Amino acid sequence: MITGYTLIMIKLVLGILCLVLQINLMGKGNLAPNSAIDQVQNYVLGGIIGGVIYNEAIGVLQFLLVLIGWIIVVMALRYLSAYNHHVKRIVDGSPTIVVDYGKFK
Repeated sequence: MITGYTLIMIKLVLGILCLVLQINLMGKGNLAPNSAIDQVQNYVLGGIIGGVIYNEAIGVLQFLLVLIGWIIVVMALRYLSAYNHHVKRIVDGSPTIVVDYGKFK
């Protein structure tokens, strides 16, 4: 029988492994966000891991499926934004000029 603390540790280890896997698959060496999708990815992944770890109603298999689903969504968005200009503009937005020729806009 798995005790409450053991289940929490299993979920925590799975969450950390998923985080490491996602960082390695994305080719990033750290958690510093490079774009808007990176920042959202970090927030949501942290929310998923933090919210599910202490919830006893969610099993390990459900937790693993949610983590895998989130990795697939992020990788699909990354792929689409890399190869489709319209998706990139929607996901990352477009830059705004703040200073133009020494004058604030």
